Amino acid sequence: MEVEGAAKNLSQDVLFLELRIFNLKCINPPVMQSMYLKSPLKSRYQTGETLEYACKTGYTYMWPYYLLTTCEPNGSWSFLEEACLKKACPEPEIENSEIFAPNDSLSFGNAILISCNVGYYLNGKKTLTCNLIGGEVYWDDKYPVCERVLCGRPPKIENGKHTNSYRNIFEYSELVTYSCDPLNGPDQYSLVGESKLICSAHGNWSSDAPKCKVVKCKPPVLEHGKAISEIREVFTYKDVVILECLQGFYLNGSHAVFCGGENTWEPEMPKCIKGYKPTYPKKPPVSNYPGYPNPKELPSLEDFEELDVGSFAVFILTVIVAILLVLTCLYRCLQRRKQQEKEKKEEEEKEKKEKEEKEKKEKEEKEKKEKEEKEKKEKEQKRIEKKKKKSYLLRKTEMLNIKLKF
Repeated sequence: MEVEGAAKNLSQDVLFLELRIFNLKCINPPVMQSMYLKSPLKSRYQTGETLEYACKTGYTYMWPYYLLTTCEPNGSWSFLEEACLKKACPEPEIENSEIFAPNDSLSFGNAILISCNVGYYLNGKKTLTCNLIGGEVYWDDKYPVCERVLCGRPPKIENGKHTNSYRNIFEYSELVTYSCDPLNGPDQYSLVGESKLICSAHGNWSSDAPKCKVVKCKPPVLEHGKAISEIREVFTYKDVVILECLQGFYLNGSHAVFCGGENTWEPEMPKCIKGYKPTYPKKPPVSNYPGYPNPKELPSLEDFEELDVGSFAVFILTVIVAILLVLTCLYRCLQRRKQQEKEKKEEEEKEKKEKEEKEKKEKEEKEKKEKEEKEKKEKEQKRIEKKKKKSYLLRKTEMLNIKLKF
């Protein structure tokens, strides 16, 4: 009887010691940024006690993360990760626009900037903010719209017309071409100004409308000088005359003048000054009209002193051909630019589609990886629990063996 009583007391002492070893209490549950403690808050928790968390308002659960943590025998809490993600507003789909997210995030509290492509203007707010209302996220205003830039009917001109005159509205980059009406008789209208007007990105035409005028200039008169090109009784718009001074005089001004739209010679008529032209260090000419010839910047007459009238005629013809080539190149450049914008838009749409497919594939791979990680964690958890159980049974068996010896 005494042996049995002693064995019973020893068994109770061992059990008490076992409980002290394997039942340390846990305190201070983990504090998470995206989650709050759903289970009751206490000062101490028993070993094996599990606490449940839930997502805070404005956050959504991310599978396969855990919302549970358990008090371990060593007095610590089992590993717990942030399992909730901040809610985000849907990305607006606005045609012909670009969207910029300064913080690279569409979650609530962040804003985006919206700008339209060239040739479009923004109708609505250019800034949208993602707000959290009642646990759900909403943009603070309706989506703006990128509308096509339009130009009104181009100006009408007297004694002339323009192409597509039947239309009232023109889109960005479209152009119209002006021309003058014919006249009965030797005098004809000249188109003074730009013949082609383009609808700009600001919704207005690229320049003022030209004018149809009968332009006549009298033969230029140069005191102590003469014209070395063909002289006629009347000159018409843009006719060019080459001038030179008499022996013993030098030319101060442009050697070439042309009949301008106001029936006067342009630029201002030069002067013939008695004596010899002073010499100055020569500087490379700088054009104020890149790509276009400027009469003020043509070579001086001295550079042509040894040329005959025929050579000057060839020179003038070359200048006219060069101007026509420049205008042709400009027109082709405009057409090429329009084609490039179209190709760029198609390329952007293609890249957007490829990006969406890539993101979809990455999402599927991520979900697959997360699933594998979850299964791995579950297997590891089961292995640890099995190991703990085995260790516990082994220790209990050892205690019982000690008890039987006594």
